[in-house]
Amino acid sequence: MFEKDLASNKVPQWMFLTPNMDNSGHDTSVAYAGRWARNFITPLLADSKFNIPRTLVMLTFDEGSYSRNNQVYAVLLGSAVPTNKRGTTNGTAYGHYNVLKTVEVNRGLGNLGQKDVGANAFF
Repeated sequence: MFEKDLASNKVPQWMFLTPNMDNSGHDTSVAYAGRWARNFITPLLADSKFNIPRTLVMLTFDEGSYSRNNQVYAVLLGSAVPTNKRGTTNGTAYGHYNVLKTVEVNRGLGNLGQKDVGANAFF
């Protein structure tokens, strides 16, 4: 369905894409998941029907390793990432409320009046 929407220039303003168990790295490896992500995301970012103003791709994992409690990798891509933040790293600990806050700020939305109120956006 996503490919059909992209081809017809009808990509929704909000999407949540979840790869299958192999492509997510759950049943394979980080290297396998990385190859899939690169092959899936790189063409999208080069596509003017997808990478429109305020496009934000947040690539992250839902779980970390047991040796590093509650730490997961995340990378932000797309036209919404400020130029001065591209290619940088940030060691700040973020959580799900920060993800929500980033979406709220990026889309010019209000908050839910809950823990997203005090959360910081990623940028």
